[in-house]
Amino acid sequence: MNLELLKEINIIQNKKLVVWLNIWSIIIFVLLIALGLFILPAATIAIHIIPMLLFLLAMFVMFCFHELIHGMFFKMFAPGSKVKYGIKSGMFYAANPGVTYSKLPFVVIILMPFFIISCLLVMLSLFPINLHALYVLFAIHTAGCVGDFYYIGVLNNRSLFREQLVVEDTDTGIKIYRNGTTLEQ
Repeated sequence: MNLELLKEINIIQNKKLVVWLNIWSIIIFVLLIALGLFILPAATIAIHIIPMLLFLLAMFVMFCFHELIHGMFFKMFAPGSKVKYGIKSGMFYAANPGVTYSKLPFVVIILMPFFIISCLLVMLSLFPINLHALYVLFAIHTAGCVGDFYYIGVLNNRSLFREQLVVEDTDTGIKIYRNGTTLEQ
């Protein structure tokens, strides 16, 4: 496979990008909370230590599960590869350095945590669980997916849209390559 590097995104070292992603994350969170104020019944807010600790634990588990889902799909599309998990600059990550994926499988890898966790939170809302807490978890998770959404936006950028791309996920971001091989090969 003849690959030409088109773009490398290093989320860890690009401080300007990190600031913009955090701003977008806050905007998404605020908009979802505002929406929740309209669609959920009013609730009194009482802060108790045990429920708050359980909520924080649920958040931690949710973000770990998010990365495990990425890892599961990395493995599904590249069996036998070694997925790396870690935390850098306060961000959990799953990466599969050295393995490239065509555009569609990479989009699936990127979006599956958002879809699966959102569906799980909706299903949990059918049980007698604090609906407001579930909604806040949904808002936090959706806002936390801003980096994944950013990657999707980059891959669907007009200048790259028609390219035959392959993507490598690294422990600091992604590398986007043009696949120099033709479809006939």
